[in-house]
Amino acid sequence: MNKNTRNISLAVICLAGVISLGYIWSVFGLEPKAQDAPTLSANANGKILLEGKVVPEKIADLGFLLPADLKTINKQVGDQVKAGEVLATQESADLQAQVSSAQANLAGAQAELNKTNHDLKQEKLKVHGLSGYARKEQQAQVSSNEDSVLVQENAVVAAQNSLLSAKVQLAKTILKAPFDGTITRQTGEVGEIGGASAPAFLTIISNEPLQKIEALASDLDVSKLKISDSAQVIFDVLGTQKTMAAKISAIDPGATDSQGKSTYKVTLRLDETDPVIKTGMHASVVLAQ
Repeated sequence: MNKNTRNISLAVICLAGVISLGYIWSVFGLEPKAQDAPTLSANANGKILLEGKVVPEKIADLGFLLPADLKTINKQVGDQVKAGEVLATQESADLQAQVSSAQANLAGAQAELNKTNHDLKQEKLKVHGLSGYARKEQQAQVSSNEDSVLVQENAVVAAQNSLLSAKVQLAKTILKAPFDGTITRQTGEVGEIGGASAPAFLTIISNEPLQKIEALASDLDVSKLKISDSAQVIFDVLGTQKTMAAKISAIDPGATDSQGKSTYKVTLRLDETDPVIKTGMHASVVLAQ
């Protein structure tokens, strides 16, 4: 057998061996062990990489609870507002009429209670100096007056509750700022219907310096993190990268579903702030394992 023929024969034998091994794996359910196969890890360099964004300290999406036309919108996107300041109102003539009616009913009930209390005092005075049957009759009259006072006191309480309920409903037509902040979104216009079935049309964010970062960590990564861990946060701003130091301030104990995978919200705080950082800006978070 010449040299070329021998080499060909050896190659055929090796190929047959590989095929046979593959056949054995497939028939008997054998597979190469995990450690035999090459693995790739996003954390192979000893770092945990998270994707996050800049968020304000407080944010509120505001809308009305009752369906009614928008009457006024007092603030626009970019405006600064103070806590308790009226931002918008709805048409509320019917509710204002209900409040006025409830106030009148309460005033009437209170006046009647004052009268029954006065009558009770007068009847009690008559008891003095009486005796025998006349005293018993007068005491019965006093007892009747006391019942009338109790009934009228209940009427006053009912009127007070009706007035409170009417005022609560009227208050739902007035939208106020929950904290000092800036209007960042407005979708409604005067004349449109706002209410429970309509989306919130104003968004307000607080005015504190932007130092809060929210990122999502996998169930594998979150087990390696703890409060006060240091991190480097990288921002892409104005065509360049800016890096700032941060620390983990909170880790959500419960998972949320993200594209079919469990993730955990990790909150970080920057050690400093910078006016170039804006709400919603993308942030790459790098943590040492």
